[in-house]
Amino acid sequence: MANHNPEIATRWSWRSRGVLLLLALAILFDGVDNQVLGLVAPAILAEWQLDKAAFAPVLAVGQFGMMMGTLLGGLWGDRVGRKQALLCCVLLFGATTLVMSFVDTVEALFLLRFAAGVGMGGALPNAAALAAEWTPPRYRVVAVTTTIVCIPLGGVVGGALAAEVLPAQGWRAMMQWAGALPLALLLFLWRGLPDDPPRDAAPATASGVVVGQIRALLSQDRRRDTLALWCAFGFCLMAIYASFSWLPTMLVETGRDIAEASRGLMYFNLGGVITALLAAGLMTRYGSRLPLALMAGAAAALSMVFLLGDLDSAPTEMLLVLLALLGGCINGVQTTLYALAAHLYPASIRATGIGAASSIGRLGGVSSAFFGAALLTAFGGAGFFLLLLLAMCVTLVALLVLRNHI
Repeated sequence: MANHNPEIATRWSWRSRGVLLLLALAILFDGVDNQVLGLVAPAILAEWQLDKAAFAPVLAVGQFGMMMGTLLGGLWGDRVGRKQALLCCVLLFGATTLVMSFVDTVEALFLLRFAAGVGMGGALPNAAALAAEWTPPRYRVVAVTTTIVCIPLGGVVGGALAAEVLPAQGWRAMMQWAGALPLALLLFLWRGLPDDPPRDAAPATASGVVVGQIRALLSQDRRRDTLALWCAFGFCLMAIYASFSWLPTMLVETGRDIAEASRGLMYFNLGGVITALLAAGLMTRYGSRLPLALMAGAAAALSMVFLLGDLDSAPTEMLLVLLALLGGCINGVQTTLYALAAHLYPASIRATGIGAASSIGRLGGVSSAFFGAALLTAFGGAGFFLLLLLAMCVTLVALLVLRNHI
């Protein structure tokens, strides 16, 4: 492999583009596995005769696993090697998702989803950090956003696949597809991703690593922005994972069939892909404050439209368009937050900074499983959109408080 110092890259090379493509594919399959449980939830609830409250812990534990995975995966990548960390994380979430297709109890699903969450969470900060480092600074926002936007793009792929597989073959076949795809990618990642450059020796103890890295994130000159970033991640992820976990179930309960509910989540994610890429271009030209604030405000306004509207009688075409717009704004904020996190921190703590923000943000994802179940049970679709409205309002405030925008 030719020498390439990613920190001083000044132009796109074919090597950089190949690395970015592999990272995007890894996160695409992360996105499929991330959302597959929400897609198959209506079928599992019906087959196992469960209510939403009984299934909520399974959805929540995946977020708890991702919370641990993003923090530990970022630390591992910064101190040991990002390629090694990414490969292990893809192996973990692919294998455990595949095994989930063979279980028959909520307890087994609970344990496997936790392990899958660790893998999915750990992949994100390492992929984002590699994308930032193998890209010229001028294009870094676009590169990181293009990588992370593959999470909602994975939802588009997963939703399209579920619309075909679930009615014909059932939820177990869908889980098998979701697990096998990332496992098939592993050989390409191993051969195609660059080896990590030599790193400084790590502190003698793991606790020394954690304390030193977290202290750097919360130093006096970074504390306000770090806390604001964590708040934005947390409440935006609450909105994202409430949608990933409960949107198909909510649509089924309003009288839509399971294929139509899968398409609803697909459109929600498709809007996010388009909006995030447009926002990355605007952020490169105009900075991040205005585009992020506009998307968060628009997401809150669209949630209010859904809250006040009559979802049960809405024509399917109008429903899908509105879901695409809502998903565009919410996913657009979330995916570009990774680019903002990469901007806030230097290379020595970049994966840790991205991982910590995403890890803290998973508290929002964990809480969304329970809040979503409770509000759906109490108020139906109105409760679901009330949760989105409140979450995006808080996200907007946090983005306005943050000072060091791109």
